[in-house]
Amino acid sequence: MSKGDHASRSAESSGPFLSEGHNCLCTARADRLAFLVDAQAYFRAFKLAAMRARHSILIVAWDVHGDTPLEFPDEARADVPNKLGPFLKHLLDTRDRLKVHILDWGSPLVFNPGRELNARAHFHWFGHPRLRFALDRRYPVGGSQHQKIVVIDDAVAFVGGLDLTLDRLDDRRHRPADPRRRNPDGKAYGPHHDVQVALDGPAARVLSDVARQRWLWATDELIEPAEAAADCWPDGLEPDVEGVEVGVARTYPQWNGRPATREIEALLVDGVRRAQDTLYIENQFFTATRVVQAILSRLKEQDCPEIVVVLPGRHGDWLEHQAIGRRQKMLIGRLGEADRHDRLRIYTSFAGAHERVAVKVHAKLQIGDGRRVQIGSANLANRSMGLDSECDIAFEAEPASPAADAVEGFRDGLIAEHLGVERARVQEEIAARGSMIAAIEALRGGDARTLERVSGLVCDQSAEAGREIDELLDPDVPLEPERVTDEMVSEPTARAELRRGVRRLCIVLCALLALAAAWRWGPLAEYLDLKLLTELGGAFAGDGTLAAVAIAAYVVGTLVMFPLTLLIAATGLLFGPVTGLVVAFAGSLASAVTGYGIGAALGREMLGRLAEGRLDRISRLLARRGVLSVFLIRLLPVSPFTLVNLAAGASHIRLRDFVLGSALGLAPGIAAMTLFAGKLGQFLQSPDVGDLAILIGLLAVIVGAATWSWKRFGRDLPEE
Repeated sequence: MSKGDHASRSAESSGPFLSEGHNCLCTARADRLAFLVDAQAYFRAFKLAAMRARHSILIVAWDVHGDTPLEFPDEARADVPNKLGPFLKHLLDTRDRLKVHILDWGSPLVFNPGRELNARAHFHWFGHPRLRFALDRRYPVGGSQHQKIVVIDDAVAFVGGLDLTLDRLDDRRHRPADPRRRNPDGKAYGPHHDVQVALDGPAARVLSDVARQRWLWATDELIEPAEAAADCWPDGLEPDVEGVEVGVARTYPQWNGRPATREIEALLVDGVRRAQDTLYIENQFFTATRVVQAILSRLKEQDCPEIVVVLPGRHGDWLEHQAIGRRQKMLIGRLGEADRHDRLRIYTSFAGAHERVAVKVHAKLQIGDGRRVQIGSANLANRSMGLDSECDIAFEAEPASPAADAVEGFRDGLIAEHLGVERARVQEEIAARGSMIAAIEALRGGDARTLERVSGLVCDQSAEAGREIDELLDPDVPLEPERVTDEMVSEPTARAELRRGVRRLCIVLCALLALAAAWRWGPLAEYLDLKLLTELGGAFAGDGTLAAVAIAAYVVGTLVMFPLTLLIAATGLLFGPVTGLVVAFAGSLASAVTGYGIGAALGREMLGRLAEGRLDRISRLLARRGVLSVFLIRLLPVSPFTLVNLAAGASHIRLRDFVLGSALGLAPGIAAMTLFAGKLGQFLQSPDVGDLAILIGLLAVIVGAATWSWKRFGRDLPEE
């Protein structure tokens, strides 16, 4: 390290850690701040604070579930419900002025088919007049609403890595088979480790502003600040730190006219660069490029601090493993090669004396030198640095102050939790050995809990070859199709729906091609005979039985939001291109007219509640130009098929205009999809070069026609 680098680091360390406009939105005083380790502590604190609410409870979440137990059954209070949904309803029933707002990520259907239905059922359809539940769908392609903020009366705020949802409630012992760790349906889940922060004072009001801003962006509704409230701090919760200046940092993607906000990334990188003696990290992932690069640079320095990273021993599912696991191992391997001075340890957390059970480390925290701490929702993944919406808090304690002692004790308590020992034991070992790493190594291998070292992939050519794919699966900016479709369509809401339509079309086409490959070269051919199915379809088509069933399937399927494109493709495969075209066209119009009738019967007010404000926007699009508006909305996938049907009926658009516009707009897409699917079926039965050329040509025509339609008609969409 050069003298210039030493001077730069010295100046960096002596200046303020938090910088408004650079690594935080602003700083504000927290009168009290408490570290809540694991969901048992957080859920209980939330419950106690909420019981003091008089005006407002605002929840902004990645996931929230009404059946979430707030305490273990053997610890739950008898005077109030223990499940989140009934608990909130009880509070609303007993407090005349209380309002509850819940914002949940409106995840794509493919992510979890039952997620949205469950959330609506608990918080909307069977809720309370003063409980407002909304799904946040206003995020770019591939992104999510990932902030985890709860604010009580604008007086007490909770922020961190925990959502008020299932599979979270656990205590600090993380026993491998805790019989209490079960969801309401009786299904057991594994040990779960996480961290949340409770704070009050002006810092809580800043977090309230962040949460209310997110609500406004998602719903176009303004939540007024809560009136001055009494003390809402949870009974019995002792603050760890008092009177500390806290920075609030965020991540927002560049999208929909808003600039990118990457305060969290800057804060993490600054924390790495500023560390002098120790850097302790817990996170669900470890793939954030710029943060890893900052650690890589420090490892090459002679005066590199000790760096300890604790990660989960398992990833959630196959997709998560593919998107994160391989890239994470490659980066860990690169860091291992750069660790010239043996200053790095990366561990995973396990529980169990005989059979090791991985603890799901879900916390998102970084502690530097035992006095700088950052906690929030942001994973150490690229998407949390620039694609998802995130919120962290951070502060720096003065050296040798009570606040610094609290932060150091918090860090040592986390290490002790993972090792299954008392915090005092960890502190004694660190003091005796003068090393955080040496203390951990001396205490590892306990019967109840332990940390196991992680090794990475050697960074050879095969590992590097997949780097572009890995970065595509873990992006830090909106995907390119986002910008392309933004240029094609001018109306903001239409752009968002158009992007969803593009995704649905791509998914269906890819699924058809994958199905073809599985039938032709995979095991699927052993179980399903496509030729037999198509012959069966032809036999029933003669008397119309199967066609009638298919048309009924369109009506029922679209009412439950089953993708229309997938129904059309399946029709083409089963009936062939000609009959399939007729059946798909009849089924689409039948479902459209059915939805129109339901919309007319229910009326605008009821549908407006169910559609979360989207009904008015669709109605305005439909009403401007009559048949032409319906035609454009059908031709371009700028609004969900079912919502268009309901909105048209509720808006009293003439049935004749609706049917004519729908027929003209749907015809090109139905013809293209049924022809493509029908030819695909023929190719699977008797493949030859000619059929393959036709398929490729049809695919090119579909893509080309869609592109031309967007360019030709996209800017004719009426603006709000």
